[in-house]
Amino acid sequence: MGRSIKRRDFIQGIAAGGAALAMAPGAWAQETSSPERDVSGNYPPLRTGMRGMHPGAFEAAHALRDGATQPVAVSTGETYDLVVVGAGLSGLSAAWYYRQAAGPSARILILDNHDDFGGHAKRNEFVFNGRKLVATGGSAYMVAPRSWTRDAIGLIDALGIDWRGGKQRSGGAAKAAGLRPGVFFNEAVYGRDMLVRDGDLMKPTHEFLARTPLPASLQSEIFRLAHGTTDYLAGLTADEKIARLRSISYRTYLLDVAKFSPEILPFTQGVWCLGNDIASAWLAFFRGKPGFAGLGLSVPRGSPESPEEEAEDVVLPAGNSDIARLIVRSLIPEALTAGSWESVEGSRVNYGTLDRTGSPTRIRLSSIVVNARHVGPKPHQFEPDGREVVVSYMHGGKCCSVRAQNVVMAGMNNMIPYICPDIPGAQATALHMAVRACNQATNVLFRNWEAFAKLKTGGMICPNAFYGRILPELHPAAGSVPGVDDPSQPVVVSFATAANSGIAANPTMMSELLHGAMPSPGTPMDDQFRAIRAGLLQAPFSQFERAVRKQAAGALAGGGFDPARDILAITVNRWPHGFATGRNVLFDRTGPDDVSPTIIAKQKFGRIAIANSDSSGVGIAQTAIDEGCRAVRDLQPRVYGYYETV
Repeated sequence: MGRSIKRRDFIQGIAAGGAALAMAPGAWAQETSSPERDVSGNYPPLRTGMRGMHPGAFEAAHALRDGATQPVAVSTGETYDLVVVGAGLSGLSAAWYYRQAAGPSARILILDNHDDFGGHAKRNEFVFNGRKLVATGGSAYMVAPRSWTRDAIGLIDALGIDWRGGKQRSGGAAKAAGLRPGVFFNEAVYGRDMLVRDGDLMKPTHEFLARTPLPASLQSEIFRLAHGTTDYLAGLTADEKIARLRSISYRTYLLDVAKFSPEILPFTQGVWCLGNDIASAWLAFFRGKPGFAGLGLSVPRGSPESPEEEAEDVVLPAGNSDIARLIVRSLIPEALTAGSWESVEGSRVNYGTLDRTGSPTRIRLSSIVVNARHVGPKPHQFEPDGREVVVSYMHGGKCCSVRAQNVVMAGMNNMIPYICPDIPGAQATALHMAVRACNQATNVLFRNWEAFAKLKTGGMICPNAFYGRILPELHPAAGSVPGVDDPSQPVVVSFATAANSGIAANPTMMSELLHGAMPSPGTPMDDQFRAIRAGLLQAPFSQFERAVRKQAAGALAGGGFDPARDILAITVNRWPHGFATGRNVLFDRTGPDDVSPTIIAKQKFGRIAIANSDSSGVGIAQTAIDEGCRAVRDLQPRVYGYYETV
């Protein structure tokens, strides 16, 4: 596409990924002994290439999973009141709640396998010609915080985030430039690259569909899907309709009940992080997918896609990574300058302050925890567990250990039994049942957005394409981060998996990652996630880069766009363990008498509590924060009471 791949990208994408997968059991060396450095210095948000679950962040954990013998840990001599395993929103929240309960003198250590904090709440930054741009690389927004618990909203209020003002990203620049939605049809599937402007496949008109390269029969089906009012479950009561929708997949509903052709499936783009075949028809209805208008059912209050809920969503400039930064500042004040959340939006975190000797809170990055075990005699079963916990972790190619009075495991549930081998069998089984959906977020720095302005097109839906959506992030100003309101200015363009995120929701990306070896429709959800995860971890950075360049070149060709000239940087945020999903009515027992494995999995084990979004089965910021609070309450039932009375 007119530009060779830099060696840096080759190392991050192909060589590192291949080395990780080729690592034999027993091999504990990490790819790097310390976080890589680039022109930005030791400042992770500016790093490009393969990010998210980056090379060096998971190899030791995979070796542990695969039965490697753990090396002997060397004690650092440190003892903490609390060690938190995982610096995502749940782990950071747990540290914050513990600080409120235990006071300013409590010693807290947070360990994380990544070279940055925040977990899925990832921050990407770009700088060009002196202008700074920020973007979210994962967890994007707060879902309707007016409905949050007192515990969670108490933290947000303490951080000074003005959520009551509804800080949504403004579309002012797009409106001022006359940008309208469009649909891009790619050459590989439709014979030629074709951008159809001023139209929406979710609410199409006949005139718009007539301008597409789709055959007349498919145009008719898309219109029927979007606007049809046929009751495809006529004769059933409302309760019977709901029961029916819960018992079948969205794919089955579309093909067998509503009698659409299979060609319609790519135009629904799955349901959230699920493909049409592993999402129930009820979930599709609940999340506002098309095809249900004639059933006479009402979408329950609480659906993320309902107009009421969307109107209350709060989107900060860099997504929920802004929450993570503010928690870090609360725990380590010298890490980020004082001021309102908006005034510090453009300020850098001083990563050199995160792990300073003598600080009451320390955050140790690039540290993969491989063992957490109680030491000393076990107390009587009716007495509180007074033993210490030794936590061992890999850092810089060495195995180190610290001691803790309390531990919060805030990583992924399915790794905890490997890290805590003494955990009871039933709980270990429940923990292993948490299999997360895979996700990715690709952010691309464009020299400017003149091509979008010339084409009068903003966000584009891209059916049957590697990336399901292309969206220029035309943000308003936030503190020292300038607004993007002039087409001659640089812009971050989001290349999303699909309109609803989640790789399983995009069959084209899924197929390319799996080299065409697609699971048959109806393959259990967890098995599909595992297959995608393997493909995602093997995919080189070059595969994403080429897809970005080819798709952007085709979609924006009419606006004078040149990928060799106009693409300045690409950051691929890879999340093989992305969204917590909970139970699926199509594959799991979900009756009123069936206990959710999340209840069993998150029980306190001695001095070890568990906090993460897996504990709720819901992958959103509120539940991550709530579970962090609950874990601290499990550990400190006598001293923790502040937020119970708010």
